Amino acid sequence: MLLISDPEVRQVLKMTDCIAAMERAFAEEARGIAVNRPRTRYKVPPDLDKPGYMANIIPGAVPSSGVAALRYDSTIVQERLFAGTKRMDFPSPTKRSWGFVLLFSLATGELLALIHDFTLSAIRVGATTAVAHRALSKKASKVVGLFGSGNEARRNLEAICCVRDIESVKVYSSTKEHREKFAEEMTELLNVEIQPVSSAEAVIKGSDIVMCATNSSQPVFDGRWLEPGQFVTTIANTDGVHRRTEADATTMIRSDLIVLNNKETAITNQQRELLDLIDQGKFAWDKVCELGQVLIGKHPGRANDQQIIYYKSNTGVGIQFAAAGALIYQACKKQGLGRELPSEWFGADLSEWMEKGFMPSP
Repeated sequence: MLLISDPEVRQVLKMTDCIAAMERAFAEEARGIAVNRPRTRYKVPPDLDKPGYMANIIPGAVPSSGVAALRYDSTIVQERLFAGTKRMDFPSPTKRSWGFVLLFSLATGELLALIHDFTLSAIRVGATTAVAHRALSKKASKVVGLFGSGNEARRNLEAICCVRDIESVKVYSSTKEHREKFAEEMTELLNVEIQPVSSAEAVIKGSDIVMCATNSSQPVFDGRWLEPGQFVTTIANTDGVHRRTEADATTMIRSDLIVLNNKETAITNQQRELLDLIDQGKFAWDKVCELGQVLIGKHPGRANDQQIIYYKSNTGVGIQFAAAGALIYQACKKQGLGRELPSEWFGADLSEWMEKGFMPSP
């Protein structure tokens, strides 16, 4: 069994490789090959305004990668009011991330690897964002309007620049120093002009792509500001622990198409920001599809350059962790990275039972 640390993940997992892996995994799911199960989260105590423990559990399998994955993220969370807006904070009292991906062989069932998931998680979100942008944003998209200046914002912008010839970016976050530092660092990293702006409306105006990567619990812009042809992406959603949305009802109503990662999770996690509008008759399910359906041609996707399309990256899914985890595991095996631990430490010995002719269930 291979224990793979976060620095090793950063060393071997490349965004372009992960984009290709996500595209394959979502297409496999749409064809009924790969398997996702809805995300599960719980918080102790359940009160959002009190700091408490939160577990984030995501399973799935990608046969072409030969693996199943279980993501278990263990953290402390609290919803707070900052600059007049509710947001989710992750205090990290030990200053460490306690999130892991367990990677299992589909052939033998054995545990192949335990992988730190901090860097992996942001890259798989960004890579999936890139897949959606390549499939659904206007091909001639040049300008990105970005909300957020943290780790997710960095990775998602990097990913978008991998699939579209972006010439300029406008970034807004609630802390002036953060957005200015982001603009300076990412301009150098991506060789794209990035300008910090002082209002949410400035992010929207004239942008081909509107990307939201924040920790906000509330909408970060007014959907009335959206312009024809824009492609809007959000990554914060209601998840069974708390209700969150970076996009308002107007954005969802005005959009010509809403694309999700996974419909089943929208229902099981009670993502009421979407479900309430459907229940109220503001639009029907026929305006909503899954990303994989677009990738395999089951849904046509963008019909013209005037459509507003909203990609609600509504959940992390197990196929992301399986596909990316397999890339990491294979690269570390090839390069001699990671810490090898005896596999027998992680599996009970059944030889005595099997020698007697039994095949005991777990």
